Amino acid sequence: MAEVRHCDGVLKAAFPAIRQNDPVCGKSSHFLIPKDLLPAITYYIHTQPSLRGRLTLLWACDHRPARDTYGLYYLFTLETSHHWVVLSTELAGTDRLFPSLTPHIHAAQWYEREIRDMFGLIPQGHPDLRRLVRHEHWPKGIHPLRKDFSWDCVLGRQQGEHRFRHIEGEGVFEVPVGPIHAGIIESGHFRFSVAGEPIMQLELRHFWKHRGVEKLFEQRTLIEAVPLAERVSGDTTVGHSLAYCQAVEALLHLEVPRRAKYLRTLFLELERLSNHLGDIGAMCNDTAYALAHAHCGRMKERIMQLNDRLTGSRFLRGAIRVGGVTRDIDNGRLAEIVEELNRIQPDFSEVGAIIFANASLTDRLETTGILHERAAWDHAVMGVVGRASGMDCDLRRDRPFAAYDELRVNVALYRYGDVRARLRVRGDEIHESIRLIREMCGKIPAGPIANQPSYSPNHGDWTLSAVEGWRGEILYMVMAGEGSRIHRCKVRDPSFVNWPAIQWAVPGNIIPDFPLINKSFNLSYAGNDL
Repeated sequence: MAEVRHCDGVLKAAFPAIRQNDPVCGKSSHFLIPKDLLPAITYYIHTQPSLRGRLTLLWACDHRPARDTYGLYYLFTLETSHHWVVLSTELAGTDRLFPSLTPHIHAAQWYEREIRDMFGLIPQGHPDLRRLVRHEHWPKGIHPLRKDFSWDCVLGRQQGEHRFRHIEGEGVFEVPVGPIHAGIIESGHFRFSVAGEPIMQLELRHFWKHRGVEKLFEQRTLIEAVPLAERVSGDTTVGHSLAYCQAVEALLHLEVPRRAKYLRTLFLELERLSNHLGDIGAMCNDTAYALAHAHCGRMKERIMQLNDRLTGSRFLRGAIRVGGVTRDIDNGRLAEIVEELNRIQPDFSEVGAIIFANASLTDRLETTGILHERAAWDHAVMGVVGRASGMDCDLRRDRPFAAYDELRVNVALYRYGDVRARLRVRGDEIHESIRLIREMCGKIPAGPIANQPSYSPNHGDWTLSAVEGWRGEILYMVMAGEGSRIHRCKVRDPSFVNWPAIQWAVPGNIIPDFPLINKSFNLSYAGNDL
């Protein structure tokens, strides 16, 4: 905690205009500051060696009709203490301008463009103010997260063209891929600039699947929005619903029973297990190694069938509720889980040994799609991709939630940042998930599986919640409105942070390697596009 006290002391001494608000949930401090001090304070938090704050989330809020202001909120996670520092500022009346952090903190780039699109607030000094979420066919002046925009408004289309970045020179040409792809791949546009075979530049164009998820949250009450959270990213049902429920429970001052915390942790690790098995198989498939793909698919299917027997859903939908879980698991089912994992683990170990003994496969994985540690830090990359590039972050260990405060989590960490490193992180996490599930099944406490809320939050109360999903850190900010409705819900899937970073892992590779690099990141389109 020494780092936290140092941070607070420095901020108060150096910037007297700061006013400290009530802290948000967990290890955190919240400061309300004038907007003109934002660049200096955030740069200090980000670069000071004793702090090294990583920009974890940036969001805006339209506070109307309660008051005629917009709020901007900046969440930093300190490197060693994992303490949260929240800075906020307000734009009153007709003020729509705020200073951009992007020239000094690269991770702010997409956040600030998103705020411009959704709220019409302008980050002054931002180097790239092209549209991000609102594609060019959206009418001008439409900003859907303002309170004066109706959720069921039907928009017309206008003509517009996105301006891609171009590299000029002899022999340089562009290869556009997508947004429509073969099979069931979701919509995303990738534009490669090449000279010969090596890729010189990759530019992404996403948000084709924007569904207005955050606007839809505002039409629901705190209790009834869980099914929407489950569907933010379909393969991360437990991660998103758990992050949302934890935020609501903090607003409702609702304590979750210990047995329910264990069951939530169990479901989360089963979700991690099935997705990592599928990813390793898919990465092998992209190198034409069908044997490993088939075996990983077989093991993933066994986990999916186990999920169905436990909860009635292969994707564990409907298992998490505000206050706990919807389904208990008796001792017989717990023993069945352990038996199934005891059969899967030696199978997976054998497949892993075959994978890394295959010289031609290893040659495809090594030095392909390297994301260097500095680039990962600059983009605040997280999850599997971050840990493969030396980012030693895992919320299960750093900011324990659910039952992780009673479990010791061993974090997989590699520093060479290529496809092989990302595969190895997933492999290590499969073994760790199996170990954690065995431990939980052996010591899960007795007791109720849910509690009912008895408290109503005040309009404007808000809180943050974080969960280490299988892709990485999932964040929810939930602000209460009138009558237990949601005034604002900010959702941040790890894909929103990691998608920009893939553009730095591709240059120097060749286009035929991109499907393998992309699969090793395996980011969500729906979770990014919202």
